Amino acid sequence: MARPTLVDIRDRIHALASESGEFSLVCARYGDRPVPAAELRFDSRATARVAARETERYRAALRRYDPQLPYYDVIVRQESTDVTGVSRVSAP
Repeated sequence: MARPTLVDIRDRIHALASESGEFSLVCARYGDRPVPAAELRFDSRATARVAARETERYRAALRRYDPQLPYYDVIVRQESTDVTGVSRVSAP
């Protein structure tokens, strides 16, 4: 069986995304938002965890072409807004 392409993996990640989700992916160590999920949000922590695994898979495949690609510890981050409208970020 052939490996999925970068496009296939990226499409899976985008299919999991939601415009109104309050969960996103971030590198635990550096705080960077990992490509290809850098601008995406997800409805639930469970969905974001699936996206995190797919993001790690995407980056591992991309590293075959670019060995200098940074390694990230991808985690799920919840972003919520309190009653004052101030955005808060909480890590799991």
